[in-house]
Amino acid sequence: MSIDKFAGWTSVKPSIFDASGRERKVIILYGLVLEGRLDVDKLKEAWLQLCHAWPILAARLRYGAHSKAPAGWHFMVPSDAEVKKVVEADMSTSVPVARRSFLVDSVDGKVRDTHPFVEGRDLAQDRPSSVSGGRVTDVLPKKRSAAVHTFASNAPPSLEDLINQDRPLVTVKVTRFQDATTIGIAVPHILCDGPGATEILNAWTSIVNGEGDQILPLPRGDQDPFAALAPGGKLAQQEAEAAAQDGQKELPRPVGWQAYNLWQTICFFCVFLLDILWTRPPATMEYRDIYLPKRYLDEQKATAMDMIKNEPAGGKNEYVSTSDIVTAIAIQRICRADARGPDDKRLVSIGCAVNLRWQRNAGVSVNLPKPYLYNATHSSVLADLPIGKAAYGLTVGELALEFRRALQRDTTADAIRNSLVWRLANAHKLSAFFGPTGFWIASTNWRAMELEKLSFAKALDIAASPASATGRPVKVWKAMVSDIPLRNTFVIVGDDPAGGVWVSIVLSANQWKKVERLD
Repeated sequence: MSIDKFAGWTSVKPSIFDASGRERKVIILYGLVLEGRLDVDKLKEAWLQLCHAWPILAARLRYGAHSKAPAGWHFMVPSDAEVKKVVEADMSTSVPVARRSFLVDSVDGKVRDTHPFVEGRDLAQDRPSSVSGGRVTDVLPKKRSAAVHTFASNAPPSLEDLINQDRPLVTVKVTRFQDATTIGIAVPHILCDGPGATEILNAWTSIVNGEGDQILPLPRGDQDPFAALAPGGKLAQQEAEAAAQDGQKELPRPVGWQAYNLWQTICFFCVFLLDILWTRPPATMEYRDIYLPKRYLDEQKATAMDMIKNEPAGGKNEYVSTSDIVTAIAIQRICRADARGPDDKRLVSIGCAVNLRWQRNAGVSVNLPKPYLYNATHSSVLADLPIGKAAYGLTVGELALEFRRALQRDTTADAIRNSLVWRLANAHKLSAFFGPTGFWIASTNWRAMELEKLSFAKALDIAASPASATGRPVKVWKAMVSDIPLRNTFVIVGDDPAGGVWVSIVLSANQWKKVERLD
């Protein structure tokens, strides 16, 4: 789309927080397997209404006029008068299927024949079960798996394609089977994080189910809740003044975080390149989706709570959540892939995403409006833990408690403000929650997004659907398009209808062999 075609459109800058992190180059693919055949016309009409309410969904991402630097990135947003025409043009069958914004497909068969998947009810209920979740390279254009074709065949293959081609920010793929419908949406992280994508899905289902009058407008583009925390902002200045009064020349670093100097940056890239070119090439990186049944998690949590009650220091107000238990199980599995044994003293740092939407203290620093699509991901760091201890020396409950304590430390109002100010002040540097040559694990938790509770019930094609169809998800699928090969990560995907929890872990094929041998 040429510049003159943007006449009447509005240029909107992403939140300064979205542009400050490496995740800005990531595109997340979200997929749902829904019971029953949905009426595609109802889905399309509801999506058109949502784009009219939130025109930024149909916006284009562009570089600055003179540079590709993130500071110049901006969204070109169609006007209210133009958005309907723009979205209809993006949906048109005249647009190649690989770039069509709302692509519809139909398969003459059952969903499991094309997209085999496992539900919690199919697996053991007294112990964890592991199933293959595909390869990291499945999203590459020439290597796209059947699952990626099902959920995201029209998704941009990279952020560069999204910027350089005439594509809207968000694309949708709907496939109807005899017994089910799959829906996939591709969303760039520069627009929103996981909870922001859930806001989009919730708004879409509200319109589908006749509740479109509940959709509130998004905040204006010039209303950035993180601006006061950026250099020059009021809260950033207060933080700098407080540091100066304490005799500090620099802002205090959040626990575990560091901004690399030149030598550290060189060391990091050397180690990372060795890893991706030799030790663990991208083609060897595999997802395993681990199902943790409710009975098993309840037993682990009860054991942990008993341990806390019996601590000599007395843990009166301490506790661990189910998500803490899931996190500990995932950390142990990843650490066992590299630990040489229980006495391995090499250190591992664990960074866990914590969304500010769900932190009661966050309002002290950031007043997030509702609805809010953009990134609000804060990090909690469990730093400098001996990898042998994490893998073998701590019980699941003990490791879960270590994580809970770090989480509580990092989510106080002061800690959140300090972390955000420091991150934005160091946005121009390579910063990380681990040393340049150290072991690291990155994670995120989608449970609070409650994707499994979405409902497209009013879009059910009753005549063409099984009598038991609900229009609700029976399976959640995910993938990530990134310029950095994925590794050392896990995502707590969400709850299964059977009551357990799914967690997806990425390791190399050789690492998985070691982990499964030790299980």
